[in-house]
Amino acid sequence: MNTLRIGQFSRSPVLAAARALNWDSDMDLHLEVGPVPSSPAQFEALRSGTIDVALTSPDNVLLYAGTAKNPLGERLRLRIHRAIDGGLGLALVARPDLTTPSELAGAPVAVDVLPSGFAILLKELLRQQGLQIDDLTFVEEGATPRRAERLLDGAIGCTILNAESRVRATSQGMRVWATSQDVSSIYPGTVLATLADGPDVTRLLDLWDRTTEWLLDADIDDVSTVLESHTAGLGNREYLTLLRDPDVGLQRNRAVTADQLRVLADLRRASGAWAPDDDEISALATE
Repeated sequence: MNTLRIGQFSRSPVLAAARALNWDSDMDLHLEVGPVPSSPAQFEALRSGTIDVALTSPDNVLLYAGTAKNPLGERLRLRIHRAIDGGLGLALVARPDLTTPSELAGAPVAVDVLPSGFAILLKELLRQQGLQIDDLTFVEEGATPRRAERLLDGAIGCTILNAESRVRATSQGMRVWATSQDVSSIYPGTVLATLADGPDVTRLLDLWDRTTEWLLDADIDDVSTVLESHTAGLGNREYLTLLRDPDVGLQRNRAVTADQLRVLADLRRASGAWAPDDDEISALATE
């Protein structure tokens, strides 16, 4: 049986459904899935061979493939294989007691790590709210579920959340101020990536296609039941609405376009961070 080790931030509904339906076994795949605490940890795990596959932001792939000026200090040979989603509601989410952006002054703003694409997006959304970035205090709190916890316990003022973390936060009164769609209608969400000379993931991609189609087309009650049977919380109807949203939800098409990656590059450039050139973008785009 073909074993693949997968590192993810948020819990993947595609993997949860595929495993609950035993479709991974049908395709002779043994999937070992675990959380990663941060993007540097995820790409260190790829580099060292601790994981084979990263479910990650394409901005992370741009950074770690394009320059040695990243937290690992090394340029990695990476490949994007597939778009997974359109961000699953990727949003700037704040505590309910902060009724206007101006009240954020003095409250910590949480990012995963400061060089990350989520941090760059967060800063852009804060600028759109009329805030001066230099007036804010940023703290590194790691992966999305951890940041959601810190928001819910009141330790931070706002952060970027998506998927089940956003659903959980808003169900407990947290406020959405803006989303990635306010930056660009084609802002790319999660991608499936490996080292360029990594293992063969053909079967995994075929499994991903089959399971994505089922999640989007099957009766929603069946989807809810299957997801909840494998991973508590993923059967939530608000979460399923995000999964099936044509703009931000699961993607049938595997393509990650150069135009989508240019959105990320332009944001990087505007923030003063390193940004890839067109050749580097074209090398990573899948269409």
